[in-house]
Amino acid sequence: MSQKRPWHTALSSLVVSLTTDETLAANTILEISANECITVEKAANNFLPVVIEAVDARPIHQWLESLPGVHYVDVVFCSTEIPQEEPTSPLTS
Repeated sequence: MSQKRPWHTALSSLVVSLTTDETLAANTILEISANECITVEKAANNFLPVVIEAVDARPIHQWLESLPGVHYVDVVFCSTEIPQEEPTSPLTS
C-alpha cells in the first residue's frame, strides 16, 4: 500500500461477518457489545453492523478480527476528518 491508512479517526462503521455456529456467534456478539467504544446494531443473518467511536480504531479492528466467532471484518466507513482545534481567542466582528 503506497498511502498511509487513516487509522486515527473518530468514527468507523464496520460489518462483522460472524460464524454460522449460533452459540458462538451469540457469545461473540455479547463480547463485542461489552466494549465501551463499540455500538452494536441488530445482526442480519451472520452480519453484525457496528460503529467504533475511538481516536485510534486500528487496535479495536484487530481485536474484532481475533475473536473466535468472527470470520471477517469489512470497513464500510472511516472518517478521515482532522479534528479542528478550539480557537484560543474569540472571533471579532
